[in-house]
Amino acid sequence: MKVSTSVVQLQPGMYILRHPGGGMPPLSVTRTPGCRGECEVLTARPQRGTVLEDASDCIVMRVGAAPVNLLVAAFPINGAAVEPAIKVDRISLEAPAAPVAAPSAPAAPKLVIKDKGISLVGHVELQGDVVASEGQLLGQSGTTRRIEGFQIMWPDRPEGVDLAYNVVIEGVGATPVVATGKFVGTRRQAKRITEATFALVGPNASRYQLDGTAHFSGGFQIPVSSGVALSGPSGMEHLTGLGLRVVPAAARAAAKPANVWEESPRTKVFSAKKAAPKTKAATTKKPATKAAKAAPSKAKRT
Repeated sequence: MKVSTSVVQLQPGMYILRHPGGGMPPLSVTRTPGCRGECEVLTARPQRGTVLEDASDCIVMRVGAAPVNLLVAAFPINGAAVEPAIKVDRISLEAPAAPVAAPSAPAAPKLVIKDKGISLVGHVELQGDVVASEGQLLGQSGTTRRIEGFQIMWPDRPEGVDLAYNVVIEGVGATPVVATGKFVGTRRQAKRITEATFALVGPNASRYQLDGTAHFSGGFQIPVSSGVALSGPSGMEHLTGLGLRVVPAAARAAAKPANVWEESPRTKVFSAKKAAPKTKAATTKKPATKAAKAAPSKAKRT
């Protein structure tokens, strides 16, 4: 029986040796005589040693610092010699390259918070996370796109004053009251904010006043007042736009409504008794008028 052989040289590295299939007879893989290279062998079926019987067999081989010559032997089929062939795949041990973003993929926008004034960072329907600096509107007025959640940033906040706020989410209810820097609402849950409340708090809150506008679906807009719940006329409209700023309190704003979120509220009682003298004066004038009118008639009789 004539056995056909061929020699394959492998450079240092890791390899997978496979049976080519396609009717090829079993293959025997060994080192050639006199080969000084080092190699380690791991077979898929240890009981078969370094013999590849069919396409389901493979050999994993690590070649050391020097090249190795392998002798591949094929036994004849039906007495006819065949040229041995073997499939060799090299295994790369290099670290995988970092994935490269597709050129058409837009980079995520960077949210920049200005160091002065109030900035609103919110999650808006179809827009994702966006930021609106002081003087800008978070979201859009006159649309139905939801502001699903937001947080207020106030980097240059004066000492002794802060901005507290909370919202009412449809189907969830009111969120806890938080201060600047905290997020209220939701993200990517398609939930609507139907009410929002903002208030200035702290020992120096009376030195400032809150200004801005809240926009709700249906084209409704409500001016922002400290401590006043803001919502649409039916309470079912959802928040679509929001603008806020804090300014020093004007002298004429001294009689503003009491703040329901004030840290140290003071109750004032106003009496209506002071209006009594006006009523009494009006009553005394009426008899005098009648007397004056009656005087001429008395003179005519005389």
